[in-house]
Amino acid sequence: MFQVAVVIPVWNGEAVLGRCLDALARQTLPQDAYQIIVVDNGSSDATREIARSYRGVELLEEPRPGSYVARNRGIERVRAPITAFTDADCEPAPNWLEQVLCAAAAHPGFGVLAGKIELFDEIAQEREVFGDYERLFSFPQAHAARGNCATANWASETALLRALGGFDAGLKSGGDRQMALRIRDAGYPLVYVPTMVVRHPVRASRAELVRKRQRLSGGRWDRTTRRPRLVHVLCITAVDTVRRLRRAAISRDLPLQRRLAVMLLTLQLAGVAVGEYLHLAGGRKAVRD
Repeated sequence: MFQVAVVIPVWNGEAVLGRCLDALARQTLPQDAYQIIVVDNGSSDATREIARSYRGVELLEEPRPGSYVARNRGIERVRAPITAFTDADCEPAPNWLEQVLCAAAAHPGFGVLAGKIELFDEIAQEREVFGDYERLFSFPQAHAARGNCATANWASETALLRALGGFDAGLKSGGDRQMALRIRDAGYPLVYVPTMVVRHPVRASRAELVRKRQRLSGGRWDRTTRRPRLVHVLCITAVDTVRRLRRAAISRDLPLQRRLAVMLLTLQLAGVAVGEYLHLAGGRKAVRD
């Protein structure tokens, strides 16, 4: 029986999936100790052919759009007591799965093991500000106990995921946090494990950050049940923007000019979020994850 399974949802990932699968092939665990499941989410490129070219990789297909419904499809096929998640554009460290098992043994009864996510520059940056912004605000895994657990680097007991019904398949974004909070509310701790390391590319262009903000805004919209809905999400955006402006302003890692550039970008992306909420309020569907 496998000790741990890795589930990777992917949509049009021909440019990145091979790097992820290469990293999984280099794990310090014996290859017969872990299961790799790639769930294709309706790709129109060579993603499926790339997945099939790797020995031991199980390829599933989930035609319904959304990474969370794809993850649920993968959970159905897991044959290991622990399920780990990463993304197709990520690069797990060689000892990632070994550290997952060590952390599981050290934290019996855990709900989520949220590992460290290290950002790296995938492409040449248009300007430093985009990388600065991502490093300041993306993947706050160290605050896992608050529900900040990203599926780029996540592990849970398979039985627990199944008992809770998996991720919300109706969400296009934000399902990580929602699931983490459901696990915490069920009485299971959310644990940050800095020795579980996955590398994730920086979104190094304005267009990519805009798409990310639109996607995250759509996820928040879909998760929001309070009324009036538009007023609620706009208030959250305002509070979050103020917090980010303050964090950028007091950052000791950036010189003044770069802090100001991040603050300006923060305001611009807040405007993207507001525009997306107005479109969603008008009936447009959230963009997919």
